[in-house]
Order: sequence, then structure tokens, then C-alpha cells
Amino acid sequence: MASDHKSRALGDDPPARRLLAGLVGFEVLLYTAVGLLLAVAAVLVLVGTVNELAHGISTGRGAVDIGVSVLDRVLLTLIIAELIYTLRFVLRTHEIAVEPFLFIGLIAVVRRILIVTAQFERPPAGGRALTNLLLELGLLGFLAFTLSLAVYLVRLGRSSVATRVP
Repeated sequence: MASDHKSRALGDDPPARRLLAGLVGFEVLLYTAVGLLLAVAAVLVLVGTVNELAHGISTGRGAVDIGVSVLDRVLLTLIIAELIYTLRFVLRTHEIAVEPFLFIGLIAVVRRILIVTAQFERPPAGGRALTNLLLELGLLGFLAFTLSLAVYLVRLGRSSVATRVP
């Protein structure tokens, strides 16, 4: 009955059908443009990483500083790649999935944990600054656990739905 109502609403009204097709086309165009811009951003991050690595080696910067910087940029590139994957998935299925966004959040949290722990290489001058760093690290650890649990629950829910379908 509801499908009759939908088919009547779109099938009998050619202007509404054209408008809907135009909006879907615009949506695909918009997602494609965002995907291309994300690809350009990923290339620029990679080029900047190689440039920063070469500059750090030539100036004799510390190995830990260079390593943390490269790892930070690589994780940023993974975030961009995961966003591109998510856009591809949305374009293919016309559904927004939760799991890729959870992975993006998890990568971002790990990235920030690396930055905070790298700051421990240069101990803060005051006790308050050290307390703030430890508090941030604790909250980031809790957030990583929470996001991991969310990924597990999403996968568990997906597998339980798959086993129930005859």
C-alpha cells in the first residue's frame, strides 16, 4: 500500500521524477568532487611528508622528532584514505555506514596519542602542564577503548543480523 503511494507520487509526476534524478545526480557530482579534493589533499600530505623527512635529515633533527612527524603524517594520510573509501561506499550503495567513521575516529585518537606521548620527550616545566598531558592521555585511551568497543558492537550486530536472515 505504501509502495503504491510512492509509485503514484513519483510515477505519475514526471517533474518530480526529473527533480529527484537531478538531485541524485548532483549528490553524485558533489561526492565525486569531494573525493577528488581528498585525493589531492592526500598527495599533498605525502609530498609534504617526504619534503619534511628530507629537510629533517639534512638539518640533523632528532630521529624521534622525525619519526613522530612522519608517523603523524602517515596517520593523517590514512584518515584521508578512509574518508575516500567511505565516499566510494556511499556512492556505490547510497547508504552511509557507521564503521568507517569509527575507524577514522580511532586513527585520529591514535594520532593524537602519538603526539601527546612525543611531548613527554620534552618534559613540561610545571606540574600543572604534566597533569594536563596525563589527563589528556588518559581520556584519549578511554576514547580509543570506546571506539574499539563500538566497532566490535557494530560488527557483532551485523553478524547477528546475517545469521538471523534465512
